[in-house]
Amino acid sequence: MIKRVLLSLAVGVVVTYLVYIGLMDALNRSSINYLSISNETAVSLIAQNYNLSSQELNNINSKYVYIKGNGDIYESKKDTNLIGTYVGKTSPTLSTGNHFGWELNFPTLNKT
Repeated sequence: MIKRVLLSLAVGVVVTYLVYIGLMDALNRSSINYLSISNETAVSLIAQNYNLSSQELNNINSKYVYIKGNGDIYESKKDTNLIGTYVGKTSPTLSTGNHFGWELNFPTLNKT
């Protein structure tokens, strides 16, 4: 009887440890659902959605940012997704979730 209890406890501890190792490993790997789009892709999506001409696409300033659900914008680094200093404010996100993305500034259109 005692052997069964000890064996059950040992199996539970080993399984718990393996699940812990698996979860920690999953946090360090990027998932296909969380891969960032490139700067060029972001510019082409905006140009396509707003029918921008090649002249309007000149001198685009871009930076990778973190947007909180309430609209606060913070600097970020694309490779590490570290959140930096506060940059500004925009309208809240539709899903009220936090997102990483590109902030694109079009000087010829005077729009961000």
